[in-house]
Amino acid sequence: MTFAKVVAISMMFAFASGATAMYLISGNIVPPANAVTQVSAKPFSRCAGAVRTHCVVDGDTLWLSGVKVRIADIDTPEISEPKCASEEALGEKATARLIELVNAGPFEMRAWQGRDEDRYGRKLRVLVRNGKSLGDVLVSESLAHTWSGRKEPWC
Repeated sequence: MTFAKVVAISMMFAFASGATAMYLISGNIVPPANAVTQVSAKPFSRCAGAVRTHCVVDGDTLWLSGVKVRIADIDTPEISEPKCASEEALGEKATARLIELVNAGPFEMRAWQGRDEDRYGRKLRVLVRNGKSLGDVLVSESLAHTWSGRKEPWC
């Protein structure tokens, strides 16, 4: 075996070992389909700017460890392209409330049955604390609709 091959194989092994170690020690990995992970690291804030790694976009979308996650069991009013002023105002309330909920303590992210990602490449997950969906909390406070498979009007 040539020296170049030995170096190449050593580098591949080192990379794989490092990636595996990072996966195992990181507490903020977005779970693969059919998995559950505990989330309890640094606090979430509202997303701002182009770099998004750990923040809340709106009432049903957040970034976790650089991965965009769509809360799969709800739909909240739009804030980026609202259809009316009342939708935007309610969307702002839903966003603020989601930030409060995810910062209130550890929660689990559970994979959405049947689909790992939506058509925009966002991971589909349900956020759960103490056996209760955080999405259901937003629904009970009239800040979200239960996801029915299609968007419901807010205006």
